[in-house]
Amino acid sequence: MSVSSLVLGLGNVAQADDGLGIHAVRELLARYDVPPGVEVIEGGTAGLLLVPMLSDADRAVIVDAIDLAAVPGTLHRLEGREWSTAFLGRLTPHDAGLSDLLGATALAGALPAELLLLGLQPERIGWGCEPTSTVTDAIPALVDALVDALRDWGLRVDRRFEVCA
Repeated sequence: MSVSSLVLGLGNVAQADDGLGIHAVRELLARYDVPPGVEVIEGGTAGLLLVPMLSDADRAVIVDAIDLAAVPGTLHRLEGREWSTAFLGRLTPHDAGLSDLLGATALAGALPAELLLLGLQPERIGWGCEPTSTVTDAIPALVDALVDALRDWGLRVDRRFEVCA
């Protein structure tokens, strides 16, 4: 079964900022209604187990902590094959899993036609069930960038109506 668009949140929520991809997709689902044909998955640290899901997508956004030695909380956007050069260095503790996921899917000739990696520069990766305040404060901007990416693909993503905040 082919999925039109996949949003894949990655990371380990027990490793502070490493879990930001999971926190971001949860916030996406809390704040927005995604249309039919968009599958939002908490991929965690499943690595190669996610190859079938990624292979079935026409386009995908992967949301993760991306360590490019920038200021913590900086938004990173890697499009298309930019990920292949970004992985020359270490991105996150599970980057071998993400690198393997993308590499195996590419080797099979099954990468989505459109691929986007969105993430934030982590401040701290280590034991802790919540992201740092710097990353927590940046997650709404990451979700906004994710929504913008989906809308750029022509998808209607509506903000949920809130009666009381």
